[in-house]
Amino acid sequence: MMMQKKENPDPSPLFDIQRDSDGIVFIQPLIEIPSPRPGIQVTLEHFVVLMTKLLQEQETTALVYTSPLNADQGNYMSLFNQVYEGMFDSSNMYHMMLEVIKWKSFNKPIVSILDRSCTGIRLAPMLWSDYRIAIQGISLGFPESKFGAFTGLGTTVLLPQIIGYTQTLQLLTQGNSIGSTDGHKLALIDHVAADFDGGIATAKRWILSKNRATDPAFRSSSADMENTVAAIQKKTRGLLPGTNAVIQLLQSAVSRPLDEVLQAEATVYLAVLKTPEVLHMVRTLDHGIHRTQHPDWLECTSDNTIRQIGILGAGMMGSGIAYEAAKAGLNVILKDVTLLRAQQGKAYSAQICEKLLAQGNMDSEQQQALLSRITATEHIHDLSGSDLIIEAVFEDAALKAEVTKQSFAYLTKNGVFASNTTSLPISNLATATPHPERFIGMHFFSPVDRMPLVEIIRGQQTDQNTLQQAVLVALKLGKIPIVVHDGPAFFTSRIFFNYLLEAITMLLEGIPAQQIETEALTAGFAVGPLAVLDEISLELMLHVYDQLPTLHASQHRAYAYLANMIKNQRKGRKSGHGFYDYDSTTRTKTIWQDPTLSMSIDSAAPTLIRKRLLHVMALDSYRCLEEGILDQPIDGDIGSVLGVGYPAYTGGVFGHIDLTGLPLFVQECTSFFHFGEQWELPPSLKTLAGKDFKFYTGFRSNWQKREE
Repeated sequence: MMMQKKENPDPSPLFDIQRDSDGIVFIQPLIEIPSPRPGIQVTLEHFVVLMTKLLQEQETTALVYTSPLNADQGNYMSLFNQVYEGMFDSSNMYHMMLEVIKWKSFNKPIVSILDRSCTGIRLAPMLWSDYRIAIQGISLGFPESKFGAFTGLGTTVLLPQIIGYTQTLQLLTQGNSIGSTDGHKLALIDHVAADFDGGIATAKRWILSKNRATDPAFRSSSADMENTVAAIQKKTRGLLPGTNAVIQLLQSAVSRPLDEVLQAEATVYLAVLKTPEVLHMVRTLDHGIHRTQHPDWLECTSDNTIRQIGILGAGMMGSGIAYEAAKAGLNVILKDVTLLRAQQGKAYSAQICEKLLAQGNMDSEQQQALLSRITATEHIHDLSGSDLIIEAVFEDAALKAEVTKQSFAYLTKNGVFASNTTSLPISNLATATPHPERFIGMHFFSPVDRMPLVEIIRGQQTDQNTLQQAVLVALKLGKIPIVVHDGPAFFTSRIFFNYLLEAITMLLEGIPAQQIETEALTAGFAVGPLAVLDEISLELMLHVYDQLPTLHASQHRAYAYLANMIKNQRKGRKSGHGFYDYDSTTRTKTIWQDPTLSMSIDSAAPTLIRKRLLHVMALDSYRCLEEGILDQPIDGDIGSVLGVGYPAYTGGVFGHIDLTGLPLFVQECTSFFHFGEQWELPPSLKTLAGKDFKFYTGFRSNWQKREE
């Protein structure tokens, strides 16, 4: 629509303003803003003042705006820096929202156009309009809940009026992104336009229409929330400050005046952002992940050198890697000992595609293209020309050495060989090749198509080019890579084995199995340790122990107990009996309490169980850092949360130590020493505790200053 430039009424202009012949004013942020750029809250306050002034002008008939915040201002690191620098004020935020609510009194239509992906704090101001138009293909949502936070700025007040209480609760706490089409189905979006010009035209048509009614508000009452609240609390266990705040605010909204709800939201919003748990989650799950995906040392010029991947072993891991590689556009040779096994591995990809087809997230042409990129074979020579070969065979050093020797020659001249191993030292496995510098570990997690982490293990002779190729492949597969150094069980498996060991240790002490499982979940672990042991099978756990160079006394006790369970045919879920009994008919499981174990007369305090499970993994993570398995704490935090389900609210193992306080952490670990050798404290950790050392200050690691 034709518009005339209007002089910006703001003495420090942030927005471009144009008015057309119908009196419709269009507002969007200026592309170039003089430095220093104002903070988020200041920008929004300028925007609200400007909108109010324009609405007051008699010649204004309607307002159309895009998000007042640019992409950089939606950055969580920027947001947190401003919060901790005191650039946010809850009182100002409250009064700003009161002003927004008054816009309705002008009785002039207001339209917001979501012209690019708009999430979190950038999406919130778009709810201030009467009518929302989104461009096709953009993403919407409120991801803050993944970081323990929530989106303020009126979302808990305005969203229920647009999509209802139950949908609001789900949207603000699930952390999922949705497309513009799904946003329209949800009624969050009133219209989806093909492009920006189409959005402008739609806005003008709606404004000039005599009937501008939108769908009725409040699609559900607050009473409909009860089941949803219960489901959310069961999942989050009350450990996420932002989710708790959203539930509290929505539940109280019905019985409180609007101004009180807005004031409560502004106060709680800032309080949540200042909780240490939220800072830790943002540091690990946003800032940390971004850095792993954009490492400074990575040279991306060789991104196109990986065109074909050979995969040895078409089991769950191999078939999962094959699917992810084919989805990323790579040609895959999936090899197993028989053609039937290889074809069954390819069938796994077909099953995933069928689900995506049914969900409308893939079409038949895309399915056929993906599957055509996977070649199932029993012939080793079909691997010829592979730029990368990943072996994903059974966790046995001799078997891995054999398949490595057989297939290494089929790599291209500078091709890379990777072992998908959970615990076998990479430097030892590399001796099976004539070029150990081209050998690396790539530890994927099951199920590969749903687990985002890849632990890349650099052997003693792995060269920089090989490391770069492995990281680039992980990124091409859409994974989050962490790089660790070689050692028995590396990092994630090593600390996870301590989690399982501590559970068995407590069981042998007489702590009831059910109490161990319950407290693990209460602490925030994704799955109880005894349930995990059943899933991986007790036999596999013993096999892993057999591969370790040495076992200390606590591990020997756990080994003996697991061996006895296996002898009594309690091998885990697949056998129908393990730490749980499984009913194949009802598909239910019941915790099993070993009658041969004497129960402790004095039941262990729940907090003690939780601390032992949390502390034992964090303590061994420090050993990994001290030994050089880890380069930086952030790698341990990302790996622990995304790889082995360490409670996300802590921000990871080192975040947990900082939350506890290192002096108290050392004191409590010392008090646990009588439980076993896993509680032995490195002298350096005691020294750091004496200095009240913290692994982080805000987003910055302090590890490099450990000798000061």
